Amino acid sequence: MQPTDLQQPVNVDPTAPQAKGGIAGRRCGQCGGDVRFKPGTDAVECKFCSYLEQIVVAPDRVVHEYDLDTALTAAPTGAASELSAGGREVECKNCGARTVVTGQATRCAFCDAAMVVEIPQESRQILPESVLPFAIDAEAAKAAFRAWLKTRWFAPGDLVRRSKHQGMDGMYLPYWTFDAQTSTRYTGERGEHYYVTETYTDSQGNTQTRQVQRTRWYSASGTVHVAFDDILVCASKSLPEKLVDKLEPWDIPALKPFDDRYLAGFMAERYAVDLPSGFSRATEKMAPAITSAIRRDIGGDEQRIHSASTSYYDKRFRHTLLPLWISAFRYHEKVFRVTVNARTSEVQGERPWSWIKITLFVLAILALIIGIIYLYQSNQG
Repeated sequence: MQPTDLQQPVNVDPTAPQAKGGIAGRRCGQCGGDVRFKPGTDAVECKFCSYLEQIVVAPDRVVHEYDLDTALTAAPTGAASELSAGGREVECKNCGARTVVTGQATRCAFCDAAMVVEIPQESRQILPESVLPFAIDAEAAKAAFRAWLKTRWFAPGDLVRRSKHQGMDGMYLPYWTFDAQTSTRYTGERGEHYYVTETYTDSQGNTQTRQVQRTRWYSASGTVHVAFDDILVCASKSLPEKLVDKLEPWDIPALKPFDDRYLAGFMAERYAVDLPSGFSRATEKMAPAITSAIRRDIGGDEQRIHSASTSYYDKRFRHTLLPLWISAFRYHEKVFRVTVNARTSEVQGERPWSWIKITLFVLAILALIIGIIYLYQSNQG
């Protein structure tokens, strides 16, 4: 399938001012300059004349979901240039992140390495059909970053100072969403509690009785059906999984049909987790709900599950882009990253520890303990 109209490359005037980073997307309808999506709105703003252009999506444009089994023939595919006007794909030689940019990319947003090279646009990937636009701007993200740092007592003092001047990169991370109907056949056992009276001798030699719980087990088997909608799987390998997971939840119902103007001025990472691997990860996320359904179906007071075989059908997926602000910095030759959910302002990150602060804290605690002991002994004397 060919890319939709909103994914077709846009003709760019080579004489117009060029962006230094991010994705140019479109040109200003008033002066021809670069435009940038304005977070919290449905408009792009010209960097030169501040002209605002509303992003109007045709009423018949919807967020498509595709059948997983026919994905390679049904979903639109393309190279970086088809994602947005003037898009080029670059790769970090340090961490391997592949990002779509325009202009000159001088550093990697994920690891702060200065080893970014352009790669040929030979391979085609599934193109995103939807996007969740930025809702907070860079200043709000930096304020959230600084507030987060203030709660990290043992962060080095120079890191706090650096955060006031450290820039943050606006990045769209690639995600898959999956829907599926499941049918699971299981075997197991249902445990039902009962109580018996037990006689025992207590520590004083007296005879006592008590109620003791026992369990009777009965064989159980059956089939449970569980439906799943919008199971979210990050398709990036550039950030630690635990860091990305903590940015959830995302307001998936607010997804917009893809329009390259939402990417204007920002970067977008191409997916590194392919569709089959993404669905495999989704089934892992589905497993706890299926297990809970089996336990409810078995009933009783306790349950044992001996076997479970799940079939997945009516499987559907979407490829979407979700926004975050990211600050990657090196501290004593180690990379640390702080991320801000660009919809909710949720901050998650890694930070170095100040061993000087930790040592002073431990010494203060020891001094307090010694002081208390001294006062106690003085009062006893």
